[in-house]
Amino acid sequence: MTNQQRIFKGTMLAIFAGILWGISGIFGQLFFEAYHGDALWITSFRLLVAGIVLLLLSYIKSPKDFFSLVKEKKNWPVLLLYAFGGVFSVQFFYYWTIQESNSATATILQYTSPVFILIYAAIYNRKLPKFSSTLLVFGAMFGVFLLITNGNFHHLMISNLALITGMIAAIAVVIYSVAPRRILRQYGSLNVAGWGMILAGIGSNIVHPFWKIDFKIEALSIFYILCIAILGTAIAFLIWLQATEYVSPLIVNVATATEPLTSVLLSVPLFGLALTPLSIFAMLLVVVCVIFLSRNEG
Repeated sequence: MTNQQRIFKGTMLAIFAGILWGISGIFGQLFFEAYHGDALWITSFRLLVAGIVLLLLSYIKSPKDFFSLVKEKKNWPVLLLYAFGGVFSVQFFYYWTIQESNSATATILQYTSPVFILIYAAIYNRKLPKFSSTLLVFGAMFGVFLLITNGNFHHLMISNLALITGMIAAIAVVIYSVAPRRILRQYGSLNVAGWGMILAGIGSNIVHPFWKIDFKIEALSIFYILCIAILGTAIAFLIWLQATEYVSPLIVNVATATEPLTSVLLSVPLFGLALTPLSIFAMLLVVVCVIFLSRNEG
């Protein structure tokens, strides 16, 4: 596989992961509107179910290597950092930011993660990032900002606590983008994602146990939460991790800006959202910046 082919494959995987997260967000909104469930309950349930599903698939694929990752003591610091500093933290602090502000503000703050990745890469590689890459990252983030707020700056009037929790969520994205790269190469995305999810799920259930259900259990509610847990968590995170094996964390995190893009497009027919010229411009800006960034970093 040539370098350009790797860049293309990694970028497409990241874009697809973002689309799945966007679809999952729509299912989440449908669930909250119909059943008024708790966001932290969803976090606990989705992480635990996703961890079980991914570990089961990992065992079926390679039973002999199933425990290889956790048997090595040297892997535990990285695995725990990935599970709790990354997967659990990004979920927990994202929903905490929503509780302290709103979903639009939380998404904007979380999507500042490419800036932190640029800073990390500059420190780790001991050189400044390309000026053109920096412009494209900020261009994509600005497009996300316009898409979510429709240019209304009043949506960013937030408390200090919301700002702090939102920034922690963004840093957590960087951690789960960068921390597991060594163990990913050695043990594969399926096994790493499975153990990371199951550990994060255990931690999340300490905060809010999944058996404390506060909504009506019926076929539709079960359908919603299983789609969120399997499609929007297990499968989406697995694809996202595979993307990091082909391209840099910077490209991956900018490419997954398709998450809010997908949410907006699906909200038009499902929730009657009206697209404005500004929102259409914002979507085009995100797409163009992602395409040029993948080419630029390649």
